[in-house]
Amino acid sequence: MRLLLNTALLACAFALVLPAQKKEMVELGRDLALLQEEVRSMNKAQNDKLANIEASLKAIQEQIAATSRALTVLDSGLRKRMEDSMTKPLAGVGSRVDSLGQDLGFVRESITEVNSRLSKLDQKMTDLDNTIKTMQAPPAPPAAGGLTPSASAPPPGISSKTLYDNALRDKMGGNNDLARKGFTDYLAWFGSTDLAPNAQYYLGELDYNEKKFDAAVASFDQVLALGRNAKSNDARLMKGRALAELGQRSEAEKEFRTLISDAPNSDAAGRARAELRKLGLSTSSKPPSNSKKR
Repeated sequence: MRLLLNTALLACAFALVLPAQKKEMVELGRDLALLQEEVRSMNKAQNDKLANIEASLKAIQEQIAATSRALTVLDSGLRKRMEDSMTKPLAGVGSRVDSLGQDLGFVRESITEVNSRLSKLDQKMTDLDNTIKTMQAPPAPPAAGGLTPSASAPPPGISSKTLYDNALRDKMGGNNDLARKGFTDYLAWFGSTDLAPNAQYYLGELDYNEKKFDAAVASFDQVLALGRNAKSNDARLMKGRALAELGQRSEAEKEFRTLISDAPNSDAAGRARAELRKLGLSTSSKPPSNSKKR
């Protein structure tokens, strides 16, 4: 009897508890479904954000690549424009400056020669005055035995300027024999004047033009032996050329480099550099070569 009663009580209790647990299970299942839906929504939103970020990154990478290509093209164009607008014009300017420097050196030498002539204008006037006095004086009686006057004195009526100008005019006109005689007489009669180095230089030029290179070297050496004068640079240049014609390359190089060292901005120095290039030598400044003849 008691067993039946206990069984009945348990059945009643179970009947009362079962609906409550079932309700809780239903609510728990609903909450779980809502949670799963929220998780799916969050995953979808996260995936969408990641996709947007990846698309943005890809677009940024493409923009960076396009910008890099544009910068490369721009850099290439700028370099070319700079070369066209600066490098080439500057190279031309450099050559023009060198040419202008040579021209200025030639002008300075010309001015020096003109000043030298002007500084001795009084001497020329004195020569002219002496010539006039000689012409006005009665002729001297002939010397015994028919001897001619001394060659150390110019004939009556001959002035240093007239003799020099006539000799230079003959040289320019191609009358080499008359020019040689005129300059030789000038040196014999007026060898102490400022134009004596010029006369000696032109004798050397005549020898050089006639391919008498040994005689030309000797004439130019005499110009250089007279000390610094209006023709020193030209004489050293022509001496170098004559030595080169004689096959004495080392001596020629020495003369050219000495000229460049002594008067680097002169017109003659510019021509000396050209002569060094013709010999296949560097035009950089360095002491004259002391090597033996080649």
